[in-house]
Amino acid sequence: MTSMYRTLCLVAATIVTISPAHAETPARMVHEAIETFSLSAANGRPYEIVVATPTGPAPATGYPIVYVLDPHIMFGAMTESVRLMARRQDVGEQSVVVGIGYPAGADPRKERAIDYTPAFGSQPNKTPGTGGAEGFLTFVHDTLKPAIGKRWKIDSKREMLFGHSLGGLFTLYTLINRPDTFDTYVAASPSIWFEDGMVKRGNFRGRLGPKMETQGLSARVLITVGEYEQDPDPDFPPESPRDLQQRTQVDNAHEFAGWLAGLPGIEAKFIEVEGLDHGSVIPAAIGHGVHFAYSRTAKMPAPAPKPAEFNNPTGIPVPDAPTYMLMTDEDRYRLRLRIRALPEAQHKAWNDRFQYQLGAGLTYDQHRRLHEERVRMDEKYGTAPVDE
Repeated sequence: MTSMYRTLCLVAATIVTISPAHAETPARMVHEAIETFSLSAANGRPYEIVVATPTGPAPATGYPIVYVLDPHIMFGAMTESVRLMARRQDVGEQSVVVGIGYPAGADPRKERAIDYTPAFGSQPNKTPGTGGAEGFLTFVHDTLKPAIGKRWKIDSKREMLFGHSLGGLFTLYTLINRPDTFDTYVAASPSIWFEDGMVKRGNFRGRLGPKMETQGLSARVLITVGEYEQDPDPDFPPESPRDLQQRTQVDNAHEFAGWLAGLPGIEAKFIEVEGLDHGSVIPAAIGHGVHFAYSRTAKMPAPAPKPAEFNNPTGIPVPDAPTYMLMTDEDRYRLRLRIRALPEAQHKAWNDRFQYQLGAGLTYDQHRRLHEERVRMDEKYGTAPVDE
């Protein structure tokens, strides 16, 4: 175990011993062991995984689980918050807490900037050293979660992701692109401003609805933000209040939660924490996130309804995303030419359904690469690009 995580574990254990929060319950340890192991992504990026393991046997359905980003900052507080929740007499269940961190010697600030941020296009982002969210999400979904499932019995219906700042941005990125990865998403102070607010654009977040509908999914989402993440804190005036205000952190968080709340299959909640800024809000955000996830009155919303059957007026089948991806670039180009030749009304009907199919089956990164291919093919053959 690294010294950083050993320290976090000892601090958490000490807090449990002296905490008066539930003095009527005999003190007991519900996370006695901290385990760490190394794991690498398919693209070769290495990670150190730290896990707070429960002492009691797994329930019949498996342990609830919390995945937390930035464990060098968040892991101790998250583990303690989950532990204290388990000591409540009306909860009493133990959970697994997983921190997704980096090996000794790595600079977490640089690594998180890569992993937690999406790439706008094939060209480098305006912010250097960013744009690796797609690869990180693939690692979490395809490598980390199966590895955790082999070690502990997990309740697949009670999986939560927590991220703050750029980690909150990645939490929203995960929800939008692979909403089946977790059941509960807590995005604390998400950096929605990143790359001119790309996650707010329709061609980015618009794919969430089709994914929820075609897969019959449901999810619970909490977005939190501190009161002084947009307006200056009078007690701690920032050096650049204009930069703070230009990011519109509070407005962005509130708008995004409202947009999510309007989607079928999603329960979205927004909390603005009074009197705190971007850094000081972290403990409160963790507390709100755990409370949200473990609430005894909360219920998962009804799954999003399946989409209406498409009455195709063209006679040309609309491929779903997997079928379209299996086609060659030349086959895709020829199909586009056929659709462009259709009468306007038929073209629009076919293309609307086609974009829905792609949104349902592709991540933003995959969809964006297809768009870039379309531009290249039009340039190759000298055909005029069409709004598709």
